[in-house]
Amino acid sequence: MNTAHHAFLFVTRLDQWAAFLLGRPAPDSRSSESPVRHLDKGATTWIVRPRGCQVTCEAGTLWLCFDREPVDIVLEAGETHRCEKTTALSIHALSAGAVRVT
Repeated sequence: MNTAHHAFLFVTRLDQWAAFLLGRPAPDSRSSESPVRHLDKGATTWIVRPRGCQVTCEAGTLWLCFDREPVDIVLEAGETHRCEKTTALSIHALSAGAVRVT
């Protein structure tokens, strides 16, 4: 699956989060063709339309949370989760690491 079909949003400031919630382009938001994102400890990134994505923790520990879903997922290095949900997915770095989304 081509990663260009997935929407990524790096959320580091309150105005970016508000724009995301309102469905507007986020100030200073970035997208990339690379399926690997390096995340500092505490950083959060979003996949707006995650259904069909495969999220792989390349390094560190990642906390995955789908909007309006009661169950969270924690991935350690080498673990993968296949997304079946259509609600936005936050990926939070519990430790510095890297995530691959394909």
